[in-house]
Amino acid sequence: MGPLQGDAHDAETAADALAKALEASGQDWKVALKEMTDACKSCHETSAPTRRKGNIISSAQKAYGNIALRFAAIALFALGLLSPVNVTRAESEVRCPESGMPIETLGSEKEQRQVLYQQAKACVNGGKPLQAVALLSRVIKSDPTDAVAYLNRGSAQAAAGEVALALSDFSVAINLDPNLVEAWYNRGTTFTHIRRFESAIADFTEAIRLKPDLALAYCNRGLANVQLGRYDEALVDYVVAIDRDPKLTYCYFNRGSLYLTLGDYQKAINDLTEALKERGGDPVALTRRAQAYEALGRKSEALDDFRAALDANPKLESAREGFDRIVTEQQRSDRHK
Repeated sequence: MGPLQGDAHDAETAADALAKALEASGQDWKVALKEMTDACKSCHETSAPTRRKGNIISSAQKAYGNIALRFAAIALFALGLLSPVNVTRAESEVRCPESGMPIETLGSEKEQRQVLYQQAKACVNGGKPLQAVALLSRVIKSDPTDAVAYLNRGSAQAAAGEVALALSDFSVAINLDPNLVEAWYNRGTTFTHIRRFESAIADFTEAIRLKPDLALAYCNRGLANVQLGRYDEALVDYVVAIDRDPKLTYCYFNRGSLYLTLGDYQKAINDLTEALKERGGDPVALTRRAQAYEALGRKSEALDDFRAALDANPKLESAREGFDRIVTEQQRSDRHK
C-alpha cells in the first residue's frame, strides 16, 4: 500500500507549521487546535494506494505517512484539559511551575486540586507537557479514582511523545468511566499514531456512540478506514463529519485527497477548493488540486496552482515536478507547431 502524493519536504513544511503552533504559549487551546489542524491538513490523509497509473500521482516516502499520524495524535490534545470542578481562579493568574512541582496555594483540598489542573493546563499551553504530567500525577495520587485526571495525564503524555504511557492512562480512564467520550477519542487517535487502525476504528466508533455529533471522530475514523483500504466506509465517515461540522477544513482536504486517489477528479477539485477557502495558500492542497486539474486536461488551471504552491513553498517537490511536467509539455507542443 503506497502513500498518496507527497514527499519529505511536504512533511517538513507541516512539521515546521505545527512546531510554531506548539511553541505558542498562553493561547486558548481552541485556537491552538485550529492552528495545528491547519498545519496538519497535508498529513491527515496520506496513505491511500493510488489506483491510477502514470506520473501525475506519485508515491510518498514512508516517513511522510508516519509524520502524518504523529500529527493526528498531537493535535488531539488541543481539545484541552478537562476539569471535574468549576474554575475558582482566573486562569490568567495561574502559571506553570518551572520545576514541575506545584505552586503552594491555600484553600480546601478540592480547591487545591483545581489549581493543580489549572497549573497543568498552563504547562501544556506553554509547551511543557512533562511538567503537566508531574502535576497531574499528584492529582491522581490524591484520588486514584479520578478518571478525568488519567485522561488529562494521558493527553500530556501523548504531547510529550510517551505513546505507551498515554495509552495506559487512557485505558485506565475508560475503565474508571466508560462514558468518558474524550478518553475513547484520545485513545483512538493514539492508536492511529502507532498504526493500530482496527483498534482506532473501534475506539472512534465508541466515541461516536457516546457523542454522535463528534465530527472529529468521524473524520479520524475515515482516516483509519483509508489506511485499511476501506474507501467506501471512509467516504461515508468524511461525509458525516462534514455534515456535523461544515467548517472542518482538514476533512474536506482528506476527502478531496481520497477522491483524487480514486480518480474522481471533479469531486477532488470541489473539496480541495473548499479546503482552500480557509487557507488559500496551502501548498499541498494547491498541489493536489493542480493534479486533479491536470488529470482532467485543464493544464492552464493546473499550472496556476502548481505555480502558487511553489510560491508558498519552493521546496515542495511534488509541485515542482508537476510544474516542470506541464511546462515541458507546452514547450514540446510549441516546437511542433
